[in-house]
Amino acid sequence: MRRWLVIAAVVFQIAALGWMAGKREWILAKGRTIYLRTAPIDPRDPMRGDFVRLRYPFNTVSERQMRGSVKDHLQERDYPVFAVLKPADNGLYVFDYLTDQLPTEGIFLKGRIDFPRWGRARNVVNVRYGIEQFFVQQGQGRKIESRRGFRGKLQVPMEVQVAVGSGGTAVLRDFRWSPLGVQLEMLRVNRRGWRNGRPAPRAPELPLSPKIKVTLKNVSDAPLALADPGDHCAFHLLPTVEARWRYEPLYQGCRDAPLTEHAVIVLAPRQSYAVELDLSLPRWHQRIEKEDGSKVMGEIGIDNNRDRFRMVYRAPDPKLVRHLTVAAPFWHGSLATQAFNARGYID
Repeated sequence: MRRWLVIAAVVFQIAALGWMAGKREWILAKGRTIYLRTAPIDPRDPMRGDFVRLRYPFNTVSERQMRGSVKDHLQERDYPVFAVLKPADNGLYVFDYLTDQLPTEGIFLKGRIDFPRWGRARNVVNVRYGIEQFFVQQGQGRKIESRRGFRGKLQVPMEVQVAVGSGGTAVLRDFRWSPLGVQLEMLRVNRRGWRNGRPAPRAPELPLSPKIKVTLKNVSDAPLALADPGDHCAFHLLPTVEARWRYEPLYQGCRDAPLTEHAVIVLAPRQSYAVELDLSLPRWHQRIEKEDGSKVMGEIGIDNNRDRFRMVYRAPDPKLVRHLTVAAPFWHGSLATQAFNARGYID
């Protein structure tokens, strides 16, 4: 009897693996094809060769991005959820919201809640979707990592091609590279050091917030156009989803910034556009609501703020550039730098 139980268990496991493989192949053949932007890390699995570890913006989700009753299950590992996506440009899809109710339409990915984020904001959760590892040929992992770039260097986003089944199951199919890369550099920081075992005050002669340099580079083989009207109104300072405080920009000058040919930058292949942004200036000041409900206005570096931010370039709406005569097609979409904090530390 025991022998037959063992045989039955083995047969069941083989059948389950076969069903999973068949489902995967069916999704690859019949599923909806989309692209997702991600940044890879290159670890190695000695048993299976090279693979690229992938992370998506919706792997970490804040309570403000949740619907349904997701926030009541943040401590339940493997609780099923769905990341609802919305179309962007050039086949890309971006995250809209997270729900535990099966969507009845549109594109969505089925995921499960992962470990809670200990030591981080309590209203944030990690989610996995089964597309966080992409196996490649032996030796290709390092090449991909080199192309993606490193901290403080030019980084080129990897855009993975995903087949999505009707129930939200996703399977990785292929990848491509964004035609636009981004680099973040710190030009000035005011870090708090340590003295006699205690935090030392920051340098009083320096502003509390850093001065940064953001470089956008055309890494494709064809020219492309960017637009940066007004006081660098194409750039937006955004907190990461783990931020403890809430932020609202105070500067309103970009609402009426005209979009003319003078704001257009045409980049030839391998050409770059760089801007220096002093985050201590009023252009970047915020209305800040702290965890205790108190509100202040000013730089992001006030009160030893430890929240992290990204500087995001947003291309103009295609409808707003139709009247412009430009010698190259506009790049559409958004591109974020690595995360950094007011002390100048970069992820």
